[in-house]
Amino acid sequence: MKLSTQTDYAVRAVYELALREPGTVVQTREIAAAQGLPEGYLAKVIQNLVRAGLLHSWRGTGGGVSLARPAADVSVRDVFEAVDGPLELHRCDGHTSPCDAGPCGTHVFWQRIEDVLSAELERMDFEALATCRHGADSGDPAVATTQAGR
Repeated sequence: MKLSTQTDYAVRAVYELALREPGTVVQTREIAAAQGLPEGYLAKVIQNLVRAGLLHSWRGTGGGVSLARPAADVSVRDVFEAVDGPLELHRCDGHTSPCDAGPCGTHVFWQRIEDVLSAELERMDFEALATCRHGADSGDPAVATTQAGR
């Protein structure tokens, strides 16, 4: 299992915006430079985030993007699903190849893994992610999560 490049870039872009003062409008090229991402590809990813209502976009001189809501109200799952769609680890959920006579023998296992991953992606918001930046830099393995329990 591997995170898509689009989701990786989307998370890094929203993270970069969460590091800034609320309401700050940032140009795509500035986000790309700060995160070491290709600007052209990032622009396409940002379009998905704007369509999903996670970012606001402004055109013209002084244009760019900003978070559409407070960083504490944007979960990593929101960003993941804006780019890759719903989290589905096993085929039964997507009905791409459902089990013939009901759930297969591995269904319960994959559902449990999907539930844990989904809960963790939902729990981590971008305010917490931006806040724990310094702890991660110092080697602290603890990851902050919101007090609201998201």
